[in-house]
Amino acid sequence: MRNNTDYGEILRDKYSGIYLSNSICIVIGTLIGIFGNCVVIFVYLFRIKERGERYFIPLLAIVDLIGCFVSCPFYIMDNTFYYNYPSDIVCRIFTFLQAFVAGFSAHILVVICVQRYLLVCKPLGPTMTLFRKKVSFTTALFLSLVYITPLLAISGIKTTDELFLNHTVQTTLCKYYAEDTSASITAYFGFLGLISVVNIIITAALFIPVLRRINISFSGKKWKNVYHINQDSNTSSNTESISQSNKTCSIDSYTHNYVPNQIKPGGIGVTKCISNPDVNYKKKEFLNIRSNKEPSPDDVENGTSFDNTTKSDDIVPSNNETNPEVNSKTRKVAVKRRITIMYFVIIITYILSYIPSLLILILAYAIGDFNVITLTAGETFAWTYFSHFVFLNHIVNPFIYSYFDVKFRTELKTCFMYKR
Repeated sequence: MRNNTDYGEILRDKYSGIYLSNSICIVIGTLIGIFGNCVVIFVYLFRIKERGERYFIPLLAIVDLIGCFVSCPFYIMDNTFYYNYPSDIVCRIFTFLQAFVAGFSAHILVVICVQRYLLVCKPLGPTMTLFRKKVSFTTALFLSLVYITPLLAISGIKTTDELFLNHTVQTTLCKYYAEDTSASITAYFGFLGLISVVNIIITAALFIPVLRRINISFSGKKWKNVYHINQDSNTSSNTESISQSNKTCSIDSYTHNYVPNQIKPGGIGVTKCISNPDVNYKKKEFLNIRSNKEPSPDDVENGTSFDNTTKSDDIVPSNNETNPEVNSKTRKVAVKRRITIMYFVIIITYILSYIPSLLILILAYAIGDFNVITLTAGETFAWTYFSHFVFLNHIVNPFIYSYFDVKFRTELKTCFMYKR
């Protein structure tokens, strides 16, 4: 009896469930990424409109949005027609776009690292002006185009005969190089790998001193951000307030709270002193209380004393009133640190998502006799998902922005929540 078994169809159906599950994840991730990046672009370009700390955020979101539109059809085509890719032109275009978006996104992160390094570690040195930011972005764009463009000529579909279940099966794969391996092709892909490695090294080398500068420490499982927001101003203000409080109020050493109920007419500020013997220094909180009556004798008898001879000039106002410039500077420092940490998380996400895909690509072309047909179900699952892992880089960034950037989160609430 003649055997009419189509072993090519058996091969294509062998792990179709794995490819289908990956395609479903890609579609879900694409929808999330498109929505998130569109929101980021709208908020940062039309609501925040900042060209300073957040200049590169909408640009990076545009690249991520393009990455979602490019990666989704590229991966779905690869999963659906893994062994019988239908079009050489489609393969070349998608391969070029996929590599370009990944490389361009990586170079933008390097530019961001340079900007944060100059801002945090070299505050008195040269700064990245708006013009320099535009030049850096354009340079990263053209640099990516220059070394990725050869893929349009090298990539394409490659048809080979493979041995499957003791039968010869013809496979047509979309590959980064369609021709036989030569010295020039090997050198080119070695150059691409070198660029990727150097990009990661430069990114880490620039951001490590930035992290040290902003006092981020890692302790066990807990990531501790040390925001010394008021530390710089408290050292001087504590000494000043302690000396001034001696003029404004008298406190028994064992009395924990002193709040005068009423003060002189005129509504002058009165100091509320809190004494705690367990603490090395006294914490002071300044309150502005308005009243039209003198302190009553009962208040004095109950242990509440107030020096009526104290002039309004001796009353110490709150730190917010005396040092508006310090508070403004403190807020700017806090914002700078949060934005820096946000970029750090974005870079870590990029590295963690990029390395698995890069390793899979290197293994696929470095192992001469490698054949994906010989992989088991578990190996095929890991191979498929890890090779597409870089796609996460285009999805998670909007979540990072919403967590770290308070201004972005506030604008989101304004745009999407009804005011009660």
